[in-house]
Order: sequence, then structure tokens, then C-alpha cells
Amino acid sequence: MALTATKFEKVNDSLGKGLINFSADTIKCLLFASYTPDTTATGHQFLSDVKGAGTEASGTGYTAGGAALTSVTWTQTSGVWALKGTIPAWNTTGGSLAAAYAVFVDATPATDATRPVLAVWNLDGAGGTQTSSNGSFTLTQNASGIFTLD
Repeated sequence: MALTATKFEKVNDSLGKGLINFSADTIKCLLFASYTPDTTATGHQFLSDVKGAGTEASGTGYTAGGAALTSVTWTQTSGVWALKGTIPAWNTTGGSLAAAYAVFVDATPATDATRPVLAVWNLDGAGGTQTSSNGSFTLTQNASGIFTLD
């Protein structure tokens, strides 16, 4: 199945209020074993909303709270803004890691109730679980980036 990527509509509000600074803040990717995404204009805005509607993954190589992206860029081309960055892989040697969703969040604010969520990836397009055993749990963004905003 194909991965589906969706930005949270509330990211527009977070950007407008200056809650996100892509050039200075730490952007993280968290894995969720289960989650009921609400990406609508009245839906999830902060990590506490996501955690209230899902269960963070656990398994070999994964640390609760996710992993920080490196080489994060927020660039505009022809009127379309794109978030890109290097997403770390999780080493599952000696065990396994399973997840159904990846959630990208600005992890710099102090609490989950103030950490804006950016985008969610449904890892198989239908909410099913993806598993890595004795290898590497790797997420790869497409050429457009983690998410786009136009």
C-alpha cells in the first residue's frame, strides 16, 4: 500500500501565531501504533491532542518522544512552501518495531499541550501497521517533502 501524508489544517493557525520557527526549533518524528487522525480545521493542533487520540509506538530502537530531524528546511518555490528534512531511521537489530502512523511535531515548546503538530503520515495508506525486525525502520519522504503548504 502507499503512504499517505496529510498536513494538519491547524498548522496554518500555528504558523500565523508564530508558534513554529522552522529555522530554530527542533522538529521531531514520533511513531504511533494506533491513532485516529483529525487533520481538519477544527481538529488536532498540539501533540497532546494526538496523544489523546492514539498510542505512541514502542519497540526496539524507538525512544518515546520520537527522534529529531536534521537538515530541516522550509522553502518556497512557485508559491508552494515545503518542509523537508532528514528523518532518522530506527535500528531494530535484536527485536522489532511496529507503527501505523508517523507524526511530525515542533518539539521546542515546553509541553505537549504547546507543541504544534505539523503533518501525519499513514504508513500504509489504510491505517495498517508496518513492522521492521532485525533491521532498520526507515521513513522516506517524497521529492515534495514532509508536507507542503500553498
